[in-house]
Amino acid sequence: MKKILAILSVAALALSSCCKQASADVKLLAHRGNASTGTEFTTDENTLDALRRAQELNFAGIEFDVHLTADDQLVIRHDNKITDELSCQGSTFDEIRAHRLPFGHQIPTLREWLEQAKKTPHIYQMLEIKSHKGEREKELITKSLEIIRELDMVDQVYMLSFKSSTVDEVLRQEPNMKVILNSSSLHHSLTPAEVKERGYYAVSYNINVILNHPEWIDQFKSYGIETFLWMVNSPYTYNIAKDLGFTWATTDFYDHITK
Repeated sequence: MKKILAILSVAALALSSCCKQASADVKLLAHRGNASTGTEFTTDENTLDALRRAQELNFAGIEFDVHLTADDQLVIRHDNKITDELSCQGSTFDEIRAHRLPFGHQIPTLREWLEQAKKTPHIYQMLEIKSHKGEREKELITKSLEIIRELDMVDQVYMLSFKSSTVDEVLRQEPNMKVILNSSSLHHSLTPAEVKERGYYAVSYNINVILNHPEWIDQFKSYGIETFLWMVNSPYTYNIAKDLGFTWATTDFYDHITK
């Protein structure tokens, strides 16, 4: 732990020298809703309860994950696997709906999530497209966009993926959608120039990517590309996000990092 903190301290100094205008106004993104109190999880993530709790705290944005069930329903959950016998992509909606999560909540649908999110139109919603086989991922995008358009929420929603091809497909289907490229890879993260050329609205890069490419921060800013830092689960990394001028900090532990 001491070695990690020492590396981060050195990296923070190097990064600070690269960033001419650091901002203290980093926006907070609730990762899978707000499911924690302090550093303890006190409700089920990616549920309507976690969404409402994040809305009550007035987060700037809320991130959630979407899967397409075996019978073509859109459900909110991070992992595809639910139990040994149940999965988001391999089971039917009725089977999934009958399941209760550890704190007793049901897995919600995309429509339920967005209808609740629409009650706080100033809070952005970041929809992560989970990986699917074959054409299923494209179908997920199409069905998600249908609901987003129906609810008139294109301006309130960002769509994101770890795959640039998926982000490209979102823009093909909806050129006005704000899209985010996620990455935790030191060797496969797009450069600021590549992100700009593809027309992406933002990047969400793991802290290890940024520590190895400190010069990218100012470059993203110069292109008007928003930057998300993840994960920000300690006051220390929260201060790094603020000091370096990231647009957003993605966190599981609001109470802990803001105390």
